[in-house]
Amino acid sequence: MTNRNRALFPSTGAMVGHRNGFDYRRALREYVRLREAGLCDGVELMMLQFYYDKLETVADAVNASGLVSPSSVIHCEKEVGTMISDAGVLAAGGKTGEAEALWEQAYALYRENCRMAEMTGLHRMVLHLWGGRSSDSHVDYNASRLALLSETAAASGIRLLIENIPSSTGDPLSNWRSLFPLPENTALIFDTRFGKLHEQISETLTDPMVAPCIEHVHISDFGGTYRDFSALRPILHPGEGTIDFEGIAELLNGRNYAGTVTLESPVMLDGGEYDIAKLERTLTFLNQIF
Repeated sequence: MTNRNRALFPSTGAMVGHRNGFDYRRALREYVRLREAGLCDGVELMMLQFYYDKLETVADAVNASGLVSPSSVIHCEKEVGTMISDAGVLAAGGKTGEAEALWEQAYALYRENCRMAEMTGLHRMVLHLWGGRSSDSHVDYNASRLALLSETAAASGIRLLIENIPSSTGDPLSNWRSLFPLPENTALIFDTRFGKLHEQISETLTDPMVAPCIEHVHISDFGGTYRDFSALRPILHPGEGTIDFEGIAELLNGRNYAGTVTLESPVMLDGGEYDIAKLERTLTFLNQIF
């Protein structure tokens, strides 16, 4: 591998989606080549709704690729957090029966994500604890479910990582702080794009309580202004927005960060092709600074 201190993964979500008919097999082949070229250490597996009725088939393909390493990560399907947030809205409105039914649906899907992690030997899972239109409007409800989610992950040999995803009511850093003390088997994952959206990059990475609990970092750029939610898409590659990635690397180095890094910026083009040259340039850049 190149001269860096931290494992680097591209997300399978950067190559698998509607544009290419969810062709995860081709994406895995491309990532094998990139790993063999020394540009990455494996992949972060992005769970998609498309996978739920074919978990064993997808898991077999991931296992056959050899892309899973001891520090690899699975990203829990994002709808789980959205459903938890929507259940919180229902509970706050007195619709306790509907809230409990929606929570049970979310928890069932969550367990399927844990099952995928078990089948692929992935021992860390990123979770959007809140999300969707309801976001963090009733974040106490989301937080009340964290202990069970963490226990469930632990039973499958998985360490749970809570992400600093966009917040419409509060802000990600405050939401993180409200989760402390974190349940056993739980840590944090910092997303640079979401950090920039809320102008919390430096504050988060130097926070004496929060920063030591960050064990994973998601990389993508952001070209909008403070809380400009419309600028979250398209997802930019480093250098296409305004994030100072060298500064982030310095902040991580300043606290001897020993965690992992994932590139989330997509490279799918219209027609289902990939911009491989762009991906290689970005991975080369990340290898150099991290």
